[in-house]
Amino acid sequence: MVNTKNPDHRPVALITGASRGIGRGIALALAKSGFDLVITGRTMIEGSATNPATGRTLTGSLEQTAQQACEMGSAVAMVTADILDLNDVVPSFHRCLELGGGQIDLLVNNAVYVGPGNDVRFADSDPDDIVRRANGNLIAPLLFTHAFLQHALCIPTNPQTGVRATIFNITSDAGKRTPERMADNGGWSLMYAATKAGFHRMADMVAHEYGHEGIRCLNINPGLVATERVLDTSAHLEWIARAGVTPEVIGVAISHLLHDPLIGNGAYVHAQQYLCETLGDEEYERLLSITTMNG
Repeated sequence: MVNTKNPDHRPVALITGASRGIGRGIALALAKSGFDLVITGRTMIEGSATNPATGRTLTGSLEQTAQQACEMGSAVAMVTADILDLNDVVPSFHRCLELGGGQIDLLVNNAVYVGPGNDVRFADSDPDDIVRRANGNLIAPLLFTHAFLQHALCIPTNPQTGVRATIFNITSDAGKRTPERMADNGGWSLMYAATKAGFHRMADMVAHEYGHEGIRCLNINPGLVATERVLDTSAHLEWIARAGVTPEVIGVAISHLLHDPLIGNGAYVHAQQYLCETLGDEEYERLLSITTMNG
């Protein structure tokens, strides 16, 4: 349910953190679904990102995501942005809006702070890292969404769907429950949980305040996903690598959620459970097999 009132207007999706992982999987799925894209991230060029947990180079870049999306027929604009630079959050949105042709129909808040401190208990945390994680995981997406809402509320409402624009927030189980493992043994830290819990509250509150004005907002929990960083980190995250799906699976779930009228505004959706229920067990297992083989 995106705003496609104008048949000549290809819908435009803005995905943050799209150089790799879940963001890349979502971007490619949206490109396949007929969206033009504006993608953001810190890694513009392949080979320029490092896994802070291992010091090794991570695969993935905005340029690579853009190239693959273009091969699917999507027009793609790239914006280098760092969620820790709070002074640039709103200006970066306006750069995205300009490159998107002046209208963005779907915002996917996916980017998170990736840095040291997520695998330590709270008393052992560096105070500077506490601030960085709060800024990257909560303050930056709030500011970005605030700027997007000011734009979205000026978009004409689609008379068929009643929607002006859509926001999908990629949330986490960490925002809802306590992990089985300690932070230094594969679990998440207090700060990650606290920031994701704050972020998690955005969807239902946006729906509460602006649903009657045509803004649709969902929380989407991807579940365990074997991203490039997870696969490279090995030891502490091996259990996630073993049990997680590929990022492409989350992209498929996003594509289905876009047009599902049964999902209420402000809802919390577990992407993998939703997709299994939507496709059926047999087709879902087939998707897992295909995406794992392609990955």
